[in-house]
Amino acid sequence: MQTKRYHIICDLKNCNEKIKDKQALREFLEGLVKILNMTILEGPIVTDGLPENPGLSAVVIIDYSDISVHSFTKYDEALIDIFSCKEFNKEIAIDYCLKFFGVDKEKSRIKQVWWG
Repeated sequence: MQTKRYHIICDLKNCNEKIKDKQALREFLEGLVKILNMTILEGPIVTDGLPENPGLSAVVIIDYSDISVHSFTKYDEALIDIFSCKEFNKEIAIDYCLKFFGVDKEKSRIKQVWWG
């Protein structure tokens, strides 16, 4: 493979109220893109989940791939997916996610995949 791949998946529990707020999710995505020195090509797009699966889904298309958030408000959980073919600072990305949603790292599941 010619193109490198960098991927972080954050499974966050006991999130703060921001997971229920469309504008907060927009600000989260815009802020994360900025601190990772990337460029937004499209979005953020934020939409409501179905009544039987309450929450929000949000995505932003960036210059090298995408970042998405899916919140499950019934359980105060959020799943964040950061994928890029451009290398980025893993710790800055993870810390930003944890701080924004008010979650301890010890109570989170974080998976990192680095190919290339």
